[in-house]
Amino acid sequence: MKFQYIFLTFFGVMAVVAVIVFSKTPGGSSDTPANIRGTITIWGTYPVSGMDKVISGVNEKYKDSVSVVYAFHDAKDFDRDIVEALASGRGPDVLLLPDDLVLRHTDKIEPIPYSPGGITPAWLQGTFIQAAEIYTRDQGLIAVPFAVDPMIMYWNRDIFSNASVTEPPKYWDEFLTLTQKLTKKDPKTFNVVQSAIAFGEFQNVEHAKDVVAMLFLQVGNPIVKIGPGGRPLAQLMSGESGRLVPSEDVVSAFRFFMDFSNPLKDIYTWNRSRSNSLNEFINGDLAVHFDYASTYKRIREKNPHLNFAVAQVPIPRGTSAEITFAKVYGLTILKSSPNKPTAVFVVQQLLESGPSGEFAKFFTLPPVRRDLLAQKPTDAAQTVFYDAAIRSRTWLDPKPELSNEAFQVAIEGVSSGRYPINQAIGSLQSQLSSALQSY
Repeated sequence: MKFQYIFLTFFGVMAVVAVIVFSKTPGGSSDTPANIRGTITIWGTYPVSGMDKVISGVNEKYKDSVSVVYAFHDAKDFDRDIVEALASGRGPDVLLLPDDLVLRHTDKIEPIPYSPGGITPAWLQGTFIQAAEIYTRDQGLIAVPFAVDPMIMYWNRDIFSNASVTEPPKYWDEFLTLTQKLTKKDPKTFNVVQSAIAFGEFQNVEHAKDVVAMLFLQVGNPIVKIGPGGRPLAQLMSGESGRLVPSEDVVSAFRFFMDFSNPLKDIYTWNRSRSNSLNEFINGDLAVHFDYASTYKRIREKNPHLNFAVAQVPIPRGTSAEITFAKVYGLTILKSSPNKPTAVFVVQQLLESGPSGEFAKFFTLPPVRRDLLAQKPTDAAQTVFYDAAIRSRTWLDPKPELSNEAFQVAIEGVSSGRYPINQAIGSLQSQLSSALQSY
């Protein structure tokens, strides 16, 4: 009842009446608020099989008044599909939007304003994981969190055992001694044939941008933050205009990532001649791989005989906060929806612990709600996923294709010797700032 009041008061007197008076009009359910009627369409990038299972409960409970329809869109086409559909006036009511598209589509989203005793930053913090706080704005929430896919560390148990290493690293500086133990080179050609870690390149490092972003977040840099007037600003460098310099922590984090591909360093273990890092791990030629929890099933299916386990990503020694990266997916209500009260009602239903938990269970992911995360699973991998979700953070990506290019230019600029570290960070700051200008 409280959730219904929180969400529905936003859309005016009609919705408030709908909450206060639970109608039993002909054709309506006794549980359905008055004037909440119609079909609500949700678009997202998760498979229909799982989402239909989640929304079926809502459709069954409110079958006489509300119908929820889910449409799958390929992740690589999702941004374009949204833009084209809204331009032609045929868009959905609700989007299950990944965090890296939230900033891009903020102007199309109907914010849910804060209200005393209802939607507040404190309510968001107490109900959902910390990564969801990217949805807060001065005027309210631009999305409500529904799913999280945290980054974790996959490690090859056989490679570690063969090197007489008993456990995966907990701190990044452990790689300074581990790398030589876990790296193998061809005795004739001296080419790397087994790598300790896939750092220092872009094209063949799965999720290279996200890994570097994680390193920045771990040293306390948000990469982008909302500044005065609600404008997003790049934060990798600071100082007076025209004299910006990167923070020492950002430089240190980026240098750490790059050094593993530097043949002049003792920790050299990766180069662009290696195949994709995920494939190297699946094939048993990479000791440690950083990827999302959702990749676990794929690795198992690709190589059932691979002896691997999962653990939390390492952190800088002495850090005050244990942080990993995550993909967060939020439910957003579009300004163009012709039936906002019903759209909000549907979102409210999906946020309850039942649908939220059902979604997480179907996709073998941790839930996004704190009360569900408190119910620890018995499965070892799931336990890691749950803990990673609690630690997860993300950032306000201006536009994935633009930020991908910006990170690639910075990383490959250093690995090729074109840029020193500071210049690469300056390039990244400049390109992100340029991408943020339109907001």
